[in-house]
Amino acid sequence: MRALAPRTPGQVPARTPDLAGPAVYAASALSLAAALAHLWATPEHLAEWWGYGAFFLAAALLQGSFAALVLRWAGVYPLLVAGIGGNLGLVLVFVLTRTTGVHVGPHAGVVEAAAPLDVAAMVAELGAVVALTVLLGGRYRGIAVNAMLALGAALWLLRLAGVLA
Repeated sequence: MRALAPRTPGQVPARTPDLAGPAVYAASALSLAAALAHLWATPEHLAEWWGYGAFFLAAALLQGSFAALVLRWAGVYPLLVAGIGGNLGLVLVFVLTRTTGVHVGPHAGVVEAAAPLDVAAMVAELGAVVALTVLLGGRYRGIAVNAMLALGAALWLLRLAGVLA
């Protein structure tokens, strides 16, 4: 795939050419789907509090921008890592607001219900993480998978310790 060919010395193409094309399109489409879900929910959250609305609007803009960027620069590892981190961060916010409650604003302490649109956005974000991890390839993929496993283990330990409900 021509979009994955190196353009600069710091840019490395994906090491899985058989999966690179589908993974790029999947990462972009899933990021766009999550962005649209966040954009759809923005007015409702803006009506609750400007901070909630700003968060959803920022998430939508960043995910929508990322959907375009990954199509152009799918071989740039810092971009892929940023996409993985950003999506995992949003998944973590989803989990925290559904288990321990919202931590800021007028609804602080309120545990949110998981609506179908919320779950769809979270599933799209997790799918984007998988697609972006495929694009990393080689040693970097191993590092990313190990970091995600460590994060998952830490979250389970926090759950078992009673920090996360």
